Amino acid sequence: MDVDYRTLFQRNYGVFTEGEQQRIRHTRVLIGGDTGTGETIAVILARSGVEEFIISGEGVYVPSDMNRQICCFSDTIGRSKVAQIRDTILSINPNSKVNIHSHLPSEEEMNQLIPTADIVIPAVDDLAYSILLFRAARRHGKPAVLCLPSGSMGWVSVFKEKGPTIEKVLGIPELDYEGLRRVMRSTVYQCAQYRLITAGDWRVDWFWEYFKGRRPLALFCPVEWMMASLAALEILKIASGKWDSKKAPRCWYVRRGKISVSRFSRFVRYHRRLGWLFFGSAIGKWFHRRAFWFWGKFFTYLKVRQNGGKC
Repeated sequence: MDVDYRTLFQRNYGVFTEGEQQRIRHTRVLIGGDTGTGETIAVILARSGVEEFIISGEGVYVPSDMNRQICCFSDTIGRSKVAQIRDTILSINPNSKVNIHSHLPSEEEMNQLIPTADIVIPAVDDLAYSILLFRAARRHGKPAVLCLPSGSMGWVSVFKEKGPTIEKVLGIPELDYEGLRRVMRSTVYQCAQYRLITAGDWRVDWFWEYFKGRRPLALFCPVEWMMASLAALEILKIASGKWDSKKAPRCWYVRRGKISVSRFSRFVRYHRRLGWLFFGSAIGKWFHRRAFWFWGKFFTYLKVRQNGGKC
């Protein structure tokens, strides 16, 4: 196919000026991760006229990716995700420049890659690793876009150098990667994530199996693609300069099929921060173990409610 850029994206010019579309065309986007979120954002941006991508990831498609990953088909099972994402982008626009890395960059590699990009999109299921990408983007003065779907809810927001950090808005301790991983594997942290059930409609059994490492993150296609579309829109806002972006602490918030413009919850933030402050120490963990009776009753109540009154 030999079709010029303006022909491929001519309908965009009904919305964007020539200058705005050229800025979109030459914006270099770094996507750290090959999740359904990352690859859906990549495909939407390619269809919007973005031509320059840096994409990293180490996964291959498995059958359970079929429920939401936009490049997953019966004939791509077992194939490298980043290779398939690259080929999909090139099949949309052969003139695109797609630089792929078949591993997630180390902190040192982040410091080499991020300065070459204009916008950073952390897109891995490992929140602790995503936080490293947000920190690196902030150090290098690059905007980073949060797209965090979970069950039937999710958030999208833009984090810039002079705004609040992701740790602040989510109430996460400012620790190194291993420290963050330890926090997120702790019972203290897990109990504090009950909103995944109450607001995100996770099944209680799935919730506990997830935190034991036996189940993946609960996700389904309409919510993930909706969140990815909102994230792509924020990227196009930054790239074109046409509209103001939803900068943290403001965000797009999706809950049970409804989209609203909101702010990150102060209650959730302080709940997590205070919980870790009180229960993160050795003596606090001892007291938290004494609270297991309460948490057992609480999660039993949630399970009974989900099962229509049956335990």
